[in-house]
Amino acid sequence: MSEAGHVVWPGAANPLWVFDWRLADAPDEEGIVILAAAYRGHRVFSKASLPSLRVQYHGPCGPFKDPLNYNNAHPATRCPRSRVCVYSYTGAGRRALSVESYHTIGAYRLTHRWTFWEHGVVMPRLFSAGLQCHFDHRHHAYWRFDFDIDNSRRDLLLEYNNYAAHEGWGAGWHPFRTETKRVRNPPSRRSWAVLDRDSGRGYHLLPGANDGVANAFSSSDLWLLRYRASEDRYGRQGGAFADGLDAYVNGGNTDGQDVVVWYCGHLFHRVHEGGDDWHSVGPDLVPLGPW
Repeated sequence: MSEAGHVVWPGAANPLWVFDWRLADAPDEEGIVILAAAYRGHRVFSKASLPSLRVQYHGPCGPFKDPLNYNNAHPATRCPRSRVCVYSYTGAGRRALSVESYHTIGAYRLTHRWTFWEHGVVMPRLFSAGLQCHFDHRHHAYWRFDFDIDNSRRDLLLEYNNYAAHEGWGAGWHPFRTETKRVRNPPSRRSWAVLDRDSGRGYHLLPGANDGVANAFSSSDLWLLRYRASEDRYGRQGGAFADGLDAYVNGGNTDGQDVVVWYCGHLFHRVHEGGDDWHSVGPDLVPLGPW
């Protein structure tokens, strides 16, 4: 079983966002997948998904790798006849469209949500509550963004640090021309951007306030890869003990190529907070250039 749909929002006469979505059955376990997403008629993603969710306990439990799929999704109050809920709302004076699913895995309660704002911002989020074991733990949520801005496959990834020199892309911006992996550095306001070299359009990836920093269990926060079809494994990436992503970093050229960005947020849940408090993790994706 699965669910799928097509979005033209806010309407066919003047659409801002157009994309397809799906929530698949096992063995595909990558949450709600966004396909062929375009903003104002310009392609943003070929595919965006949440293929891996690993749980690290500070105690004798686990580790675990939890699937997000149709099997463990449930209808919610807002959309009682569907396991995926698509709805519009207004927040801070702006219109938004959300696509979300609610899952239970053991004692965990999880909401997977994509929010698309009228000014082009995309907010991928994972919300979690519940205690499977009575120990502090972290949910490591891995998003995979297959950017294809303007369909050109002429993308470049840049990293911002407030201490970096001007290298031709603006003060603080450094281009990465080969595959690499990176760790967050909050003191330097480190962030990343994918830019189309021809149109100048791009997206700025801003780590969320609760996204944490990599540790030995999940050793990086971002992986920049050249697109290879064989590396899209529909949720069968890595396992409970390892995410398996470092093997894909092999020095491939990423300058003016079709690039894939993996981003990991680390959601910390302290046991003294109990199982009823909801926590969230996820970056903001903000448009750059002449959209």
